[in-house]
Amino acid sequence: MLLKCIPLFFLAQLLIAAAKPTNPHLFNSDDPLQRELERQAKEETVHLLDSLFRSQIAYFSEVKAALNPQTKRSQDISLYITRLNQAIAEKDMDKKDQMWLDTFEEFKDSPLLLNRESETGLTDSQYKTLLTGQKLQDISTKFVTDVADYFWQIAKISGKVVGNGISSGNQS
Repeated sequence: MLLKCIPLFFLAQLLIAAAKPTNPHLFNSDDPLQRELERQAKEETVHLLDSLFRSQIAYFSEVKAALNPQTKRSQDISLYITRLNQAIAEKDMDKKDQMWLDTFEEFKDSPLLLNRESETGLTDSQYKTLLTGQKLQDISTKFVTDVADYFWQIAKISGKVVGNGISSGNQS
C-alpha cells in the first residue's frame, strides 16, 4: 500500500502541471460560450486541486493522530497541513498552483512517508502499519475517483469546445 500512496502524490504534481494551459491565448475568444467553457474548465481544475489537498490533509491527519505531537514528523505534518489549508483558501488557480509547487518544494526533502525512528517515535513496522491502514486506503481510493471524475468533466467540456469551434467555423 505504501508504494501505492507515493505515486498518488506524484500524480498530483502531474495533474497540477497539466491543468495549466500552455498557451492561454488559445482560449482568448470573444465568444461567450468559449469563455464560459474556459471558466468551467478552470472551476473543475480548482475543484480537483482542492480535492487533492483535502485528501492529503485527511491522509496526513490520520498519520499525525498516531504520532506523539512532540516528534519532528508530527510537527512537519502539522506545517504541511497548514500549507495545504492555505492553498485551499486561495481562490485564484495560478496562485493556488504556485502555493502547491512552493509547498512541494518545501517538503520534497522531508520524508513524510518514510520512517526515521528518531523523527516518528515508531518502529519501521509500526509506521508501515500506520501508513497502510484502511482509512488511508479509503482516502487514496477517493482521490483516484476524484481524478477520474475530473477527467470525465474535462472531456465533456473539451467536447463542447470542439463542437463550438466547428460550429463557429461553419458560420464563417
